[in-house]
Amino acid sequence: MLVDVHNHFTYYNEDTDRALVDMRENGVLMVSVSIDLPSYEDTLKVVKRSELILPAFGVHPINAHEHMSQLPEIRKLADEALMLGEIGLDRMWTEDSSHFPAQEKLLETFLESAQQNSKIVILHVAGAEAEVLSMLDNFSIRKAIIHDYYGPVKLVERIIDSNLHFAFDRSYLEEYKQEIKGWQERLGIISMIPDDLFLIETDGPNKPPRRMPFEALQIVAER
Repeated sequence: MLVDVHNHFTYYNEDTDRALVDMRENGVLMVSVSIDLPSYEDTLKVVKRSELILPAFGVHPINAHEHMSQLPEIRKLADEALMLGEIGLDRMWTEDSSHFPAQEKLLETFLESAQQNSKIVILHVAGAEAEVLSMLDNFSIRKAIIHDYYGPVKLVERIIDSNLHFAFDRSYLEEYKQEIKGWQERLGIISMIPDDLFLIETDGPNKPPRRMPFEALQIVAER
């Protein structure tokens, strides 16, 4: 069985039935992350149809500023969730720096829940790697998966020493060499990760080309 630790399953939309059949026939276990409350509600509906989908509750940091009035509800859902994701900080794609404090407050809410309930967290750390690592230390979080690491090489050993897991998707394939800045450096990062901290993901199905769960994950696994 292959395990996809980061997928946005609800994005399959009209292809949901095909994707569920594909997972069952080919043996795919998937963590389906959410980016806000509605997407988590949709994920929970799909989970009722398949034991191969594990739901994760999260609010993407880019959406954090829209959810400051919902922190009590978010904390309640976080406490009840199986795992937490996609959560974190974003300094790469967030254009308005005035949103940074909201991202930090939201992440604190999730990490408090993770600390008190011993939950796995799935982290978006784009451009904020050192900040997220410091927050994990502050909350004594060790059950964490770093999603699609784009950060500096100098922090990799710190993450390894903290026994945190890395998850890599197909952006490390040759076809993305021209598209992704620092692609060659990222290959070097992969070679540094011990097998017991190395996980795979697809971040699918939103990354083109659109593929069914097994094919998308198999491409990453074979790489």
